[in-house]
Amino acid sequence: MAGYRLLIVGEAGSGKTLLLSKIISIITALGVPATVVDLAPEKGGVGAKLARYLDVGALRYFTDDFRAPRIEGRDAEEELALARANAARAEALLKRYLEEPTPVLAVNDVTIYLHAGSLEFLLDVAERAEVFLATAYYGSRLRDKGSGIAERERRAVEELMKICDVFRL
Repeated sequence: MAGYRLLIVGEAGSGKTLLLSKIISIITALGVPATVVDLAPEKGGVGAKLARYLDVGALRYFTDDFRAPRIEGRDAEEELALARANAARAEALLKRYLEEPTPVLAVNDVTIYLHAGSLEFLLDVAERAEVFLATAYYGSRLRDKGSGIAERERRAVEELMKICDVFRL
């Protein structure tokens, strides 16, 4: 039986992470075990980590040093290299979740993974959670430099939107 899935989408800076932090606060107050996989890059004014809004001490909290390919990449080649490195780091964190899944999985800034990662793998991970929550960039402000990651991201988010309840900011 499929669990519940919620995808929070919007433009950069629209409050996606803040809303996710409030939802997670409610879940943890209820004593439900939760894992957060935080992919936010916190570079160039985009991608706030959940720890900015939430005490992550009560959670299984996985994060790493993620980059913002469209902001930090000087050209298409560098954007792709940063996106691939992000995807590898993110996949390692998602695999850690799979080793010991909790009922709730929240992925902050899932689009960082989707720039170069596998949508199919993400969907498989989401299936393991009773509740899957994620934030995703879905806007027009951030453009790539010819790498194609913006279009890949848009298509992947639209696929996720087909199987999730969607909250648009």
